[in-house]
Amino acid sequence: MGKTVVWVKADVLAEAFGKGPPKSAKKNQLNLDRGGGKWAWSRCTLDSGDLSALDGGIGVTVYDDASEFNGQSSTIAGGVAKPDASGSPKVVMANDFTAADVNGEDGGTMPDDLITLTHLHEPSVIYCLRKRYKEDQVYTATGPILIALNPFKRLPGLYDDIMMNDHWMAGEKVANLSLKPHIFQNAHAAFRAMMQGIEMQQTGIQDAISDQSMLVSGESGAGKTVTTKFVMKYLASLSQRKADFAKRRRDASPGRSEPTGPRRSSMRASRAMSWKAGALVEERILQSNPILEAFGNARTVRNDNSSRFGKFIELQFKQTGSLVGAKIETYLLEKVRLVNQSEGERNYHIFYELLSAATDDEREDLMLGEWKAQDFKMTNMSGTFDRRDGADDVGPFDRRDGADDEELYDELAMAMGTMGFDPRIQEDIFGCTAAFLHAFNLTFLAPTDESSRVDESNPHLEPTLKLLGLSKDAFNAAMTEYEIEIGNQSFTKQLTVEGAQKAIEAFIKGTYGAMFSYIVSTVNKKIDYKPAKGAPRLQGKAASISVLDIFGFESFQLNSFEQLCINYCNEALQQQFNLFVFKNEQEEYKKEGINWDFVSFPDNSEVLELIDKKGIGILPLLTDQCRAPRTNDQTFVAAMYKTCGKHERFVDSALHKGKGQFIINHYAGLVMYDATGFLEKNKDETPRGASALLESSTKEFIQMLGKITTGEGAAAPTKTSGRSKKRPTVGSQFSAQLTDLRRRIDNTKPHYIRCLKPNQSLKPDDFEPAMVADQLRYAGVLEAIRVSRVGYSQRYAHSSFLERYRFIAAQAVLNAPEDKKMELLVDEIAKKIWEDVHPGEAPPSDVNARVGIQKGSTKIFMRQHAFETAERLRTLRLTASTVILQAAARRFVYRCRYIATVKRIILGQASGRRFLARKYLKLIKGSRVATKIQAMVRRVMARIKFLKMKAAACMLQKTYRGFSARKKYKALYEKTMEERRIHNAATAIQCMARSHAARTAYQGLKKTVRPSRKYTELEGKAFKEAIKADRAAAVAKATAKEREKEVETLNNNLATAKISSDKAKLAMDELKDTKLWLSAAEDELATLRKEVASARESMAKLKKENEELKAKLESGVFVSGKPYDSKMYHEYPDLEALDQQMFGCLARSKQSKDDVKALIGALALLK
Repeated sequence: MGKTVVWVKADVLAEAFGKGPPKSAKKNQLNLDRGGGKWAWSRCTLDSGDLSALDGGIGVTVYDDASEFNGQSSTIAGGVAKPDASGSPKVVMANDFTAADVNGEDGGTMPDDLITLTHLHEPSVIYCLRKRYKEDQVYTATGPILIALNPFKRLPGLYDDIMMNDHWMAGEKVANLSLKPHIFQNAHAAFRAMMQGIEMQQTGIQDAISDQSMLVSGESGAGKTVTTKFVMKYLASLSQRKADFAKRRRDASPGRSEPTGPRRSSMRASRAMSWKAGALVEERILQSNPILEAFGNARTVRNDNSSRFGKFIELQFKQTGSLVGAKIETYLLEKVRLVNQSEGERNYHIFYELLSAATDDEREDLMLGEWKAQDFKMTNMSGTFDRRDGADDVGPFDRRDGADDEELYDELAMAMGTMGFDPRIQEDIFGCTAAFLHAFNLTFLAPTDESSRVDESNPHLEPTLKLLGLSKDAFNAAMTEYEIEIGNQSFTKQLTVEGAQKAIEAFIKGTYGAMFSYIVSTVNKKIDYKPAKGAPRLQGKAASISVLDIFGFESFQLNSFEQLCINYCNEALQQQFNLFVFKNEQEEYKKEGINWDFVSFPDNSEVLELIDKKGIGILPLLTDQCRAPRTNDQTFVAAMYKTCGKHERFVDSALHKGKGQFIINHYAGLVMYDATGFLEKNKDETPRGASALLESSTKEFIQMLGKITTGEGAAAPTKTSGRSKKRPTVGSQFSAQLTDLRRRIDNTKPHYIRCLKPNQSLKPDDFEPAMVADQLRYAGVLEAIRVSRVGYSQRYAHSSFLERYRFIAAQAVLNAPEDKKMELLVDEIAKKIWEDVHPGEAPPSDVNARVGIQKGSTKIFMRQHAFETAERLRTLRLTASTVILQAAARRFVYRCRYIATVKRIILGQASGRRFLARKYLKLIKGSRVATKIQAMVRRVMARIKFLKMKAAACMLQKTYRGFSARKKYKALYEKTMEERRIHNAATAIQCMARSHAARTAYQGLKKTVRPSRKYTELEGKAFKEAIKADRAAAVAKATAKEREKEVETLNNNLATAKISSDKAKLAMDELKDTKLWLSAAEDELATLRKEVASARESMAKLKKENEELKAKLESGVFVSGKPYDSKMYHEYPDLEALDQQMFGCLARSKQSKDDVKALIGALALLK
């Protein structure tokens, strides 16, 4: 539309539209329970008038969905639009985000760093954050501070391994990636700053700061705990990368080997898991989170996983950048939560996890039976039991985040095993936890009005005594009696039922606090680095990155001693933040003589004096009241009003004094405290009888807790020095811890992460501008943005700057006088930065101020952009120098390789020529032998062929002749047998005919003639003739049988002839196979002839190449054309070995061909 967009205060618009200024809360009243309130600014278009001259008034049209006047136009009078008495404007310019329209929908991209905003003020910052939050960009940079908005939902890919790898690549300049602001980016910046500090210290710059700190702050529910865990996870991954890189370097070194076998055994989610020595230090450090969260985190009204203690985690690194250990320090555990929870809150997570996830065996050991969280007073007083399951909100206190108590209990057991807690100690810890549940369910009876005793019929008494290893009488005496010392005498007095109930509450709080201290102490023993004797310095602690996860400002309807300590801590950290960002900046600029526009900033020193200054501070007064006789909360309030009533930060009110209340004007606003219970909470004393009771236990773990409660155990809090031997109060101890914490932070380079809660209902995609604006204002972020915008975030001592950047402009400072080197170097670097940012433009006269680099009396100051550009120029110059050095080194290496290669080529050529000559000679000598061998082979092959053909022919002839003979024999045999048969038949017939005729004649004569001698003789002759005839017939019959046998023999001979014919057929087939074999042999012979021809061609080529090399050798030059001395060929002993190897290569058959080809390839490679 082309119209100017402005921001107008809501009360100004209300007055312009005739509705009067809106009702507001009391000025500076801190209200952290706010939510859903209206923001003080509305987005409008400027229809008429000019912001530079407001006297005539301006015309505006509201384009803001959050305003009740959206879409309406009005005129704002000049008097109303002018800034108020304090100079705070009521109408400001809006930023142009390239494609912004009047209704607030921007087509452009919101800046990643708020200090780049053209118009820097509260509405522009809030508007930018709201737009980024809508796009799920929860991280926004504000100079040295990272703003983290809690999305209250899972954002895919925001914290995965790919995102971690991208930030590593961008941080190490491995890849030129443009990434959005992220917690990983800040963590990597801290890591890089640490490594640069270590590097500078190693080069002799002792004032370089290598230790870093990351301070995570914000309200309860803003996401501090999760942010801290991701910081630790990323730093652990960086450490692992460094360790893997170092391991690869070690593996690449000669003479080194790694032990075989698995690094560590696989771990199971077991209740009795033990620590394995192979567990990485990164794993142990990360596994400390589930342990501390289980015993120190609880669900509050504002936060589902609120840390009810502060922790300062020091991650210890080697010079190589890998983690070597860690140390955790805790602050101010909220013990009152054990015995008192408000509606919608829970006790510490460990109680619910144990009750929901304990196995049947564990329940039996812990004597929990069928009891649930609803059955114990410690877990049922608020009416809230379960962990969130991810469902939508169904009530004011039913907010869920998807966590599961059973899964978290398994994670706890896994973490305790990884950390190295002994299984028996784990059983003792869980047994003590169950004992607290039983103990708080105990009841007391009143035998008289002034006495009490433990109700022995209570079913929880036996589990309490057994789990703690106590006797019934001793426990009853410790809970119902107390000892009074008067002079040198002590008296025992009975407690009422109410007093006994308070005694058991104090007993539970003291014992739980001792157990928590023991757990933290054990964790530190497992992860803290302890240098071994004789260990190399490189393996020890070189620097650290500390992560502070501390409670944010708290202000409830009822604020007690815990809120005072928490807000006191935040005041101290806010002062440290102010000193770092504002005061120290400006004072150092003034001291160094830097041109600087001073910025006013709020100071909260008066609040700290009101709380902790000796003699007049609230905490010292409270400590004095605790140690004085016959004092109570009312005497403390009276003393406080008397001493602090006139302090400018203390609100003196008779009404509040009568109620035992007081108001402090904190940096974040007014907070009202109720002094009820201040003395008791500050003393935090476990009854003397209770401490003795614990020490009398039959269990060593309980005895150790008893010593911790009396200040004698290893994990007991450190006592303050002084003449008094009394136990320090909570306030004095916390004040000492806070002083030490500030000292440690002052010795590091801090990195700030401000976590913001976008809405009070913990809902995703819900941004309440008023709530976010209050948090930004209370955290000092808006002032920090202004200072960072015009400040110099990077600074170096002159010597450090010269050492680091002198080679960027080496020519300018090489021959310059010593007193002018620094000035010339700064000027030259400023010009180079200008040329890099504005290529082709001449540098202006004030180029140093324009690019953001100034020379102080002892330091060089650089803006962030100038620092990044200088670092990039330094990296480019280092890279170029490295390339030159590498080129020179490579030239030397490759020249050495070239000389060695030339020598090897000469050897190869000589060996090749010798080999070819010898091979040629051998070929000549061997040609006759080859001819004889070939002739013999051909003779043998021909003879084999001839013999096979001869055998086949003989077989054929033999078979044919047998067949013909058998055929003729058969015909002749048949003819002969027929003739013989006919002859024999005729002979037989004739014999029979003659015999018949003789018999007939004989019979006739016998009848007519009388026998006579003659007759008898004739008869005898006739008889003989008959006998002869019979004999002839018998002979003929025998002859016929013999002829039949001959026929049978002939038939057998005929069958044999048939078998011989079959053999002839087989011989014919074998003859055919022989012909085929002879054909294949001829083909193979042809192939051998071709191979011999190819070998002869290769020999011809080798001979030709040998002649060329010989010609070049005779001309006295190398292959490259350079001259040489022919005597060099006889100076290398390797020549003979290569010659012998080549001489052994015989050109025979196919193998010889391959050897010749390999030789030709080797000679080509040598050339």
